[in-house]
Amino acid sequence: MTESPYSRDAAAPTGRMVDVLRNRSFLTLWLVQALSQTGQNMVNFALLILVRGVIDEHGLAQSNTAVGLAVLAFSSPAIIFSPIAGVLVERSSKRNVLIVTNVLRGVAALGFVLIQPNWTPMLALVMLYVLAFGAGAVGQFFGPALGSAIPSLVSRREYVQANALINLTITGSQLLGFAALSPFLIRVYGVDSVIIGIVVIFLVCAGLSYFIPVGKPEPASQQTTYDSRTRRFFDEMREGGRIILDRPILVKAIAYLSLAMATYLMIATLGPEYVTVVLRLPVEDIAFILVPAGFGVIIGVVSVSKLTTRFGIERTIDWAIAAAGIALVLIASVGVISGFVWSDPTDERTGALYIAGGLAVILGMSNAFILAPSQSLLQSRAPEHARARVWAAFFTVANGVAFIPIIFAGALADLFGVVAVMFGMGLILIFAGAYQISTADAEEIKPQAKSE
Repeated sequence: MTESPYSRDAAAPTGRMVDVLRNRSFLTLWLVQALSQTGQNMVNFALLILVRGVIDEHGLAQSNTAVGLAVLAFSSPAIIFSPIAGVLVERSSKRNVLIVTNVLRGVAALGFVLIQPNWTPMLALVMLYVLAFGAGAVGQFFGPALGSAIPSLVSRREYVQANALINLTITGSQLLGFAALSPFLIRVYGVDSVIIGIVVIFLVCAGLSYFIPVGKPEPASQQTTYDSRTRRFFDEMREGGRIILDRPILVKAIAYLSLAMATYLMIATLGPEYVTVVLRLPVEDIAFILVPAGFGVIIGVVSVSKLTTRFGIERTIDWAIAAAGIALVLIASVGVISGFVWSDPTDERTGALYIAGGLAVILGMSNAFILAPSQSLLQSRAPEHARARVWAAFFTVANGVAFIPIIFAGALADLFGVVAVMFGMGLILIFAGAYQISTADAEEIKPQAKSE
């Protein structure tokens, strides 16, 4: 009997996450992650509001392009800095990296308060982009330091639970920071007050990081001449690339994660325009879409282990890609659907909001069914000594791939409308998922035909 390609999945996690949290050192690391990443997601949302404020203040026509550039500003540093960060973090004190990155994130966030929308639009936008780029560059060191610190804090038998909790917290920070807290708090207190609060959060995280007993820099005896250090630095970068290329499952996991991240960033780019044009709501009310999507992600993360156990990791991801495409196509068609169902304009507007929210839940669940299993593949198949470099490579590739839809989505939305672009992206995901499903089914059937 030939082994199915879906039977090679990583072992399912055992134990409870709450047991890992009883480890005080890991609990501190987890609190730093939860607070810092929630704060950074709040900053990213505040950036979109600030950019939109400049657009509205000056009546700029290319609004989607301006928002798309903002998304690129905080996501593009991964391409430049992730490969460097992966090597430097492995040779540095993880605690010191966490302290410095949180302090610098706070400084960058504080800079947003100084920029006013009534400045010259080019100056205001460029300053916002520069600060976002700087915060994004700092963030490339935070992720590898966090991930590579875990093995020194928990026992090997607790490793799966610790990583599962870290992944769940990444999703939760996106839900709280980008989808729930920022829209609500900005609406109540204003964007400047919220940013000041975020600066305090980063400083608290820097203080907590001091108490994490992890990571030591490379011994001084191994740090010889400048040339040897530089040569060893680039050798380690190349080794990280070879490790990934020699393991096809890592290549596939990075491809899956890149697709999910590209879709997420594209929605972040087009979301403000969709809310104002299709749902006819103020841009601050984007929470009516982001919150259901975030809850969908949480539901997906909680239930994904059952699906992967029954259907396999890769098959779950393939079907989730197709489902995400269907949801995106229907979200783009909300205006047509609500107009067909309801004749009264008020009912039509309310119905469109409910339909979009329900579809956002499905889109969030689909995204979780892509992200969580792909991260599981990446973590379980990457060698422990090179895990930081593998994660850094993922961020580099994922953000590089995300450039394509973000750049073109904003520009195309200005030319053809946000609905057309979202509809087209949905079709691409449907075809990609269907292709993967059909290819996997063919591979599964072939060995059986030969045995007959």
